Amino acid sequence: MKRYYNEQLLNDISQRIDIVDIVSETIKLTRKGNRYWGLCPFHEEKTSSFSVTPDKNLFYCFGCHAGGNIFTYIMKRDGLDFTEAVEMLAGRAGVTLELSNRNRKEDGTRKRVLEVNQAAAQFFNQMLLSSQNKLAIDYIKGRGINLDTISQFQLGYALDSWNALEEYLLKKGYAQQYIKMSGLIKRSSNDRYYDLFRKRIVFPIGSYDGKVVGFGGRVMDDSLPKYLNTPETDIYSKRKHLYGLHQARETIRKENQVLLVEGYMDCIKMHQNGIKNCVATLGTAFTIEQGVLLRRYAEAVIIIYDGDEAGQRETVRTAQVLQEQDLKVEILTLPSGKDPDDYLELYGKEEFLRYIQNNKITYLEFKINKYINQAKEMNFEAQKTIINAVKGDINALQSEIEVDYYIKNLAQKLRLEQGLVYREVSSKKRDVLPISKNKSSKDRDNIEYGNYSLEEKILAAMLKDPGVYARIQNTIGIDFISDPGYRELISQCTHRGQLKQLVQVEDEKISSTAARLEFILEDIEEIDNVSIDNLIRQVAMTKAKRRQRILYHKLDILKTEGDFNSIMKFILEIDTILNETREGGYR
Repeated sequence: MKRYYNEQLLNDISQRIDIVDIVSETIKLTRKGNRYWGLCPFHEEKTSSFSVTPDKNLFYCFGCHAGGNIFTYIMKRDGLDFTEAVEMLAGRAGVTLELSNRNRKEDGTRKRVLEVNQAAAQFFNQMLLSSQNKLAIDYIKGRGINLDTISQFQLGYALDSWNALEEYLLKKGYAQQYIKMSGLIKRSSNDRYYDLFRKRIVFPIGSYDGKVVGFGGRVMDDSLPKYLNTPETDIYSKRKHLYGLHQARETIRKENQVLLVEGYMDCIKMHQNGIKNCVATLGTAFTIEQGVLLRRYAEAVIIIYDGDEAGQRETVRTAQVLQEQDLKVEILTLPSGKDPDDYLELYGKEEFLRYIQNNKITYLEFKINKYINQAKEMNFEAQKTIINAVKGDINALQSEIEVDYYIKNLAQKLRLEQGLVYREVSSKKRDVLPISKNKSSKDRDNIEYGNYSLEEKILAAMLKDPGVYARIQNTIGIDFISDPGYRELISQCTHRGQLKQLVQVEDEKISSTAARLEFILEDIEEIDNVSIDNLIRQVAMTKAKRRQRILYHKLDILKTEGDFNSIMKFILEIDTILNETREGGYR
């Protein structure tokens, strides 16, 4: 339930809690000067790159670039949304959050429905393990599920009874209105209530922190519907949850990768086999909310859906949603007719992990293969259709090396000249190659200037001095900023006072970027006019060299095709850039 809190309240909470104490609950910190350093809790590393500044209540990792304030830290560490992080820290700080009567009533209702769900989960679990329900436990064991896994996932069984669950919950003292609100009972035509689940294996669905928010039920034979889920309620929306996330989140965070499957059983068997960074969708199309949820824990996702036509369609849709969240997406297609449950049963964990490593492909490779496999014959129309379908993806790639790889790959599969494919893909002119979002990449165009890049030095100078900001605007402009995060930030922020406000925002990306700039501003000294001139000149030269590299790449392709007029045009343009670079002029 999203709520809004004013800046004064957030500052009050921040001032009452020492971020060093919070971070020290997870990692060991060592003081160096006015900062504390330790191994980052959000990615694996051997050298401490995680820094905490207690007087500003900020943290920043110079390795994975996670950063922000105390609220951001709790959101990322515990997988909470902003409201949940504020409520948690307010409780620790002893700050009372004023709730309206309506909010207080809603909180009370949610609490009671959650209690009903937990009691129902316990009932279903007891019924599964009861000696009277041998058919159910035999079914579970026949699927290769052991007792430890039954306990870990609270698996259960719904009796073949009209209202056994309802009677149990009423005897336990739960009001019928809350049982009804949980979605576990339904009203019949003669105005009586009956249990939603009957003669089904039951899968409790947990929130990120393990609270039971809903249920899924599966038949043990071929009757329909095969799966049945509790309806949308005040505490449960299929769009906002992922099966197995509570069990998987610590491993996901540690490995910085998620394995995404379709079914409850697939997810459960993965965990039982020691592959614990796995979650499953809940029988609906993958949603933006689920993508946002995964982004809190990891930067990479491997999609392992069914290999049939429906599964492949949903793979494409899911990959698109995940890419919109800036997640690295890879896809694994299992042999025909197999799902993860089947594969693990046949070959075991080690072979499954080996298969993933050897057969996962990028989303773009998957998309290219999909269109090529759909083409009945590789004629002109098919070639044109495939290039048009994927050229947007290629133009959005992060580096020149990736662009070259996919153009060669596509040209080979389409049986076309590489230069022709390059021109078709580049019909929307690629004046500037995209720069990797990974600031630690060796392929970056940013020039290191001390401990920070040239780009970051200039941004810091701009935020410190409005005069420098105007000067940059009037010479090289702000399009020199290659990092998307900095580009977004500078569009919202023209001085340091605004930067401090952006550290407080809910958007994790903006908050993290703002935190890094705060660290830079604290580290660097004032920059004089001569230094500013040198920085501007370096940016101009970097832009010229980047343009020069692009032209050389195009020239190499044109040489193989003997396009003399275009070759001469590019040579003249390269010569002009070389002269400007030698003269150190702005462009």
